[in-house]
Amino acid sequence: MKSLILYWSAGGNTKKVADTIETVLVNKNIPVDKVKIEENLEVELCDYDLVFMGAPSYRWIPPLPVQKFIGNTMDRYRGGARPIGAPRKPGKFGVVFCTFGGIHTGIKEGYVAGKYMAQFFEHVGFLVLDEWYTPGKFHGWDEGSQKGKMGDISDRPNLNDLKIVANSVREILQGLDFEIKIAKR
Repeated sequence: MKSLILYWSAGGNTKKVADTIETVLVNKNIPVDKVKIEENLEVELCDYDLVFMGAPSYRWIPPLPVQKFIGNTMDRYRGGARPIGAPRKPGKFGVVFCTFGGIHTGIKEGYVAGKYMAQFFEHVGFLVLDEWYTPGKFHGWDEGSQKGKMGDISDRPNLNDLKIVANSVREILQGLDFEIKIAKR
């Protein structure tokens, strides 16, 4: 199994999650490439069996460089055509991770960004195995990080948040191992 971690991070919250995912994969001896998303980035997703994609939620959606990467990749994969039914690519899996401040409405502030990235995976034929939402400090607004709907998140993602991510990666890998064993029968 070959894996890829695609992420975009301005303040470091999403990078912490990406680094945690990478550590688990490396410890499990799974080949992994970690790439920071830039709008002109071209990656052949089908070269990988398991792709993680993460970004913060900016006004409920991924930041512009992630949106542009997704749009450019969609255009490249479609080649001018729009296949009906988003045909699935067997053995290709995606996991979405999103960091969010949740200052106004809590975890719901991350959902749209996560769903946006998940729909990208579904449209290119990857089965989305999970979506993870991790609170993160609102960089540049201390009051928002300390007094928002989620309380004081100025130290997040913290060790406990990253342990949850690490455990989630292990669960995904166990599930895929089970799927591979079943498929070989």
